[in-house]
Formats: sequence, structure tokens, C-alpha cells
Amino acid sequence: MASTSSPYGLKPVNLIGGQAFNGGVIRDIKLSTNNSGAFYVGDVIQLTSAGNPQALSATITTGTTVGVIGVCVGVSYVDPNLKYQVFAQYLPADAITGGYTNVSIRVCDDPDQLYQIQGSAAFGSLTNGANGAIGKNAALGNFGGNATTGLSTINLVVGANGGSLANTATLAMRVVDIVAESATDSYPDLIVKFNEGAHSYQSATGV
Repeated sequence: MASTSSPYGLKPVNLIGGQAFNGGVIRDIKLSTNNSGAFYVGDVIQLTSAGNPQALSATITTGTTVGVIGVCVGVSYVDPNLKYQVFAQYLPADAITGGYTNVSIRVCDDPDQLYQIQGSAAFGSLTNGANGAIGKNAALGNFGGNATTGLSTINLVVGANGGSLANTATLAMRVVDIVAESATDSYPDLIVKFNEGAHSYQSATGV
């Protein structure tokens, strides 16, 4: 049971609609310019107009935030000290100027991907209990990460008694299910996907 807040970002778990799941499609995207923020596993990844990946540090809205292509599931680089290719969960800020070369961000980019994520609060008196969250929209929050674990600290903004769950069309995430054993936890785990218009592959607007 999650009685303390311990978010881990977005974790790929399955595909919507019972599609065959191979563990998550991964696309390696080269990082060719310096990154102002670190990358953590579970971060939301956005492409810049120059085609470079960056980890989002603020909430996503459908139809407004462009270039969101998925979630970071790892990084790869030639370590400036070890001098060989490393596969890791974390890439520090300013990696290029720090001597990192051949840097790639590994992204799960399927727009039909389902993700597990920790909620920011208990469902409490939400109508119909935990099931009342299913089908609602929500925002992502608590952006950042833990350099020791390499995991993102992003969570789903549930609000007190589910007060932040809504039908608002601009909220980026759709709640698909609840992890049953966590339904009454202080920080429940939910299954979500990107809403239509939040993921770049489902938006007509390019980067």
C-alpha cells in the first residue's frame, strides 16, 4: 500500500484496446544540442522545432502543447569519463557541454500506450469510489526527478477526494483504470493514456 508519496513518472504497461503488447515500442532520438534540464525514466518527452528531445517541466494541455511524442524509458551515451557507450535511466542537465557524446533519449512513442502512474492524493469521497475516476481527465504534476534512482517524480493530479479529476477537454491524460489493490491507498496507482490532441502523432500541428 502506498501510504507515502513516491511517484515514479509514467510507466508503460499495456496498449489500449487489447492490442498485442511487446513491452513498449522504443524510438531512439538523438540529442544533438545541450539540454537545459535532466532526463529521467518516466518523463514526458517533447520535440523542439529543431527536432531535439527535451523533458517537459510543465503541464501539458491538449491542442496547445505541441511535439509531445511519448515517455522516456532510458538514455544512452558515451560517458565522458568511461569513454564507452552506457545505457542508463538518467542524463544530467548540460550533458553535451559536459562531454557526453552519441547521446540518445529512448522514447516509448506509441500514442495508444497505456501507462501506470501514482496519483497525488486519495480518492476519498469520490462518487462511486475509485471507479468514479475511470473515464475522467487529469493533469500531470510534480515535474522533476531523482538522480539517484533515475526515475521521474511526475504524478497524476487527483486532488482531494478526486477534486481535480474532470471532463475538461484540455487536460492531457485520460484515466482508463485503477490498479485495484491501490484503490483505497493514500496515493493510488492509476492506468492512463494521452488524450486525443495531447500526443503529437494524434495532432495535425507539427513542431
